[in-house]
Amino acid sequence: MKPLLHAPKLNATNLPWFNSRTPLDLSDFKGKLAILDFWTYCCINCIHVIPTLKRIEERFSDSVVVGIHSPKFSGEKSTRNLEQAIHRYEIEHPVVQDVNFSIWKNYAIRAWPTLILVGPDGYILGEYPGEPDPEMLLNTIDGMLKDLKSKNALFGNAKDLLFIDKSADEKTLSFPGKISYSHKDKEFAIADSNHNQIVTADSEGRITRRIGSGKIGKGEGSFSEAEFFRPQGLCFQEGLIWVADTENHLLRRIDIKSETVVTCAGTGKQGAALKIGKDVSLSSPWDVSIADGWLYFANAGSHQIGVYHIEEGTIEPFAGTSQEGLIDGPRFSGAFAQPSGLSTGDNKLYLADSETSSIRSIRLDEFGFIATYIGKGLFDFGDCDGKGKLALLQHPLGVHYSKDKVYIADSYNHKIKVLDLKTQIITTVPFDLVTDGIGQLWEPAGVLELNNRLYVSDTNNHRILKMDLESGKAEIFIV
Repeated sequence: MKPLLHAPKLNATNLPWFNSRTPLDLSDFKGKLAILDFWTYCCINCIHVIPTLKRIEERFSDSVVVGIHSPKFSGEKSTRNLEQAIHRYEIEHPVVQDVNFSIWKNYAIRAWPTLILVGPDGYILGEYPGEPDPEMLLNTIDGMLKDLKSKNALFGNAKDLLFIDKSADEKTLSFPGKISYSHKDKEFAIADSNHNQIVTADSEGRITRRIGSGKIGKGEGSFSEAEFFRPQGLCFQEGLIWVADTENHLLRRIDIKSETVVTCAGTGKQGAALKIGKDVSLSSPWDVSIADGWLYFANAGSHQIGVYHIEEGTIEPFAGTSQEGLIDGPRFSGAFAQPSGLSTGDNKLYLADSETSSIRSIRLDEFGFIATYIGKGLFDFGDCDGKGKLALLQHPLGVHYSKDKVYIADSYNHKIKVLDLKTQIITTVPFDLVTDGIGQLWEPAGVLELNNRLYVSDTNNHRILKMDLESGKAEIFIV
């Protein structure tokens, strides 16, 4: 059957390119199967596609993947921010910053992510909006390549297009996620995400343990044997660290006394909507928070809040229908959009609902009512202090409840903000990091209030900052 539509040219010579020697266009893909990935780095579904694209790159030498980054949030339009996202997710195919959606519009794309398959003659062979089934996609591409090879339509080496800068990683932390503190153990725990480890530190910021081998995997056992895959969230209480092992789709438990790591929940395979049971598949758990023997987790991939019953060892949906959106009300009727930060307090679970740029809560009682303090919808975001829904955030990732306040890692605004729950007013915490010789925050992912000080995961700067709320002074805690 003859293809009906020739793929439009990219016409992207004036746009920023990454992992490529020069700007690319369809003529560069002649003789190869091109997979165009329309994505934006905030999007959990886009993140889920990245491992599948890596498998395609490893398995099929006659194909080339090209990322067309079409940014949803204004923060994602920054070339520097996108470059960090490419490093964070270890993307090794060419990526173009389609900042004004010119390529997106030429291809009439309507959803993140969308994959377009372009044959070696420049004709479109397939379009896959949404998150594809990995095995089905791999089988489809395998069949296409076998057919094209039988017609002698494939030639050239796709790797000739690449230029990847792999500088040595000698940092203490690499894209740190959330930070937690155990009053009993008098130590901090930090998700050292891209080192695939959990680290602990004392009150002076000295690293006391590195938990995990650093290799990507799901292995249990001793601190030196255990494996993680980009863990993001954790909570530390009484000798136990509970971990949202995000890209493994697992919940893990670290026992400081026995120096062991075990898997508590999840099958290791990405799931869909949460179910009740012991062998339940999770989807990108992004944070955890514990209260009254229940471990709550933000199941970002299915837009739900789940709960792990520690004594029974079972998983149960706690809130959200798995529909993406912003809907308040009874917890099983509400909707979230990529919940990414959790904190319990005052008989409520507070959460950063990232894709709606909102701060919300769920009552931890028999009614379980969901309420929104800040945020209006999927495409309402900005940087504005004020009361209630007059305020605007941009893709917040972290929250911490303390003394009638919720501290917020307003990630894409590169700020820490605070919501006063009594007045419903949100303000920017007024630190002058430049005057203190520290520089600017860069996509902070976690925040913790302790003894009138804030500890902040300054994620893209690969460090932890300590900020004194009384003096207004800031210093580097771990670098």
